[in-house]
Amino acid sequence: MRRIVVLAAGLLIGSTLAACGAGEPQQTAWPDGLTAYVDQTRLQRNTGEAFVRLVNASSPIEVSQLEVSSDRFRARWSGSEPVDAEMDFDFAMPRGKCGEGGDAELTITWRSTGEQAGEWRTSTGTAEDRYANIDRLLDRGCAERTLTEAAEITAGEPRVEGEGKQSVFVLPVTFAPTGALPDVTFDGWEGTVLFQLAPGTPTWPGAIPHPMTGEPTTLELRVLPARCDPHALADDKVGSLFRVHVGGPGLPDDAAYFLPLSKAQKAALYDFLPRHCGWG
Repeated sequence: MRRIVVLAAGLLIGSTLAACGAGEPQQTAWPDGLTAYVDQTRLQRNTGEAFVRLVNASSPIEVSQLEVSSDRFRARWSGSEPVDAEMDFDFAMPRGKCGEGGDAELTITWRSTGEQAGEWRTSTGTAEDRYANIDRLLDRGCAERTLTEAAEITAGEPRVEGEGKQSVFVLPVTFAPTGALPDVTFDGWEGTVLFQLAPGTPTWPGAIPHPMTGEPTTLELRVLPARCDPHALADDKVGSLFRVHVGGPGLPDDAAYFLPLSKAQKAALYDFLPRHCGWG
């Protein structure tokens, strides 16, 4: 089971001096036996959160502050938490900047614990993105930042066309170019493990890129179930995460982010599945 505490993106909660006393923490080398990772769970893809994991193979320590940062994002936390064998610190990831890599610099304020607590110290090391989950998360932020700067994007009222096995879920999405990035294009949607895209949907790859220029354009995300077994819906965690593919200078060929859906839009999507499949 993950032990977690919460990081606040970009803001300090409380004061380092309050946690550490009046003195300035001494700067020292990274603690022996302490390893840091930055990562994201599958469930956190829905929320945009991530976490720092501290794995301690040496004596227990107490941590009063963390700052995780790179040229692509920054987040901080203050409080007081023990780190025995392992501790996760969850945080809301800011929208990522464009760039490469997900490793981050991690600065911690800490002290040894036990019968005689040590002095507070500050050490800086690397939080490794060992599975490249943060790199992918930041790339999604880059794609979203780029497209939403190029156009105002509005998902409209969902509807269902047809009945039973002939029905299709339809979500109109309007792209209103801002003129800020005329070289940026919308390159199509991508289906999920639970839903496939129906004919008439701009589908990546292969869709004709839509430049973010001119008058507003409304395109339809048309959806069918990818499978109709009931346990697929019961087990689903990422079935509503439709990728929005983005093209433009400096972006990788597969640049994409997840289409934001409101609770009502998600509810309508999931209500459609049993009605279409005939077991709802």
